[in-house]
Amino acid sequence: MINNDWCGGAVIATLSQTGSLYAPSSAYLPQELLGEEGFDSMDPFVPVPVSLYSEKEFESCYLYYLDRHWLQHPHSQTEEGKKELIFLSNRNPSVLERLCAFL
Repeated sequence: MINNDWCGGAVIATLSQTGSLYAPSSAYLPQELLGEEGFDSMDPFVPVPVSLYSEKEFESCYLYYLDRHWLQHPHSQTEEGKKELIFLSNRNPSVLERLCAFL
């Protein structure tokens, strides 16, 4: 997949600090998480910023988590609970996922 012998396609990958066993917990840049050799094999690297959820995107994700029973505490299913999740996550997709993730 990462050999440079094909055309007409793209590889989209995500990185996570949790999957990087040997990097320090403060590492978050692709070069730090993949190491020099790993980062070089992903060349050309084009970063894609992930913005905060809009109100509509947050609502959609919130309803999805409710539907999948990720939000089981009765307070999380109220309007006040939803406002608390907005406050705690600041509509950040990654933070919201960690707050609502199943065990």
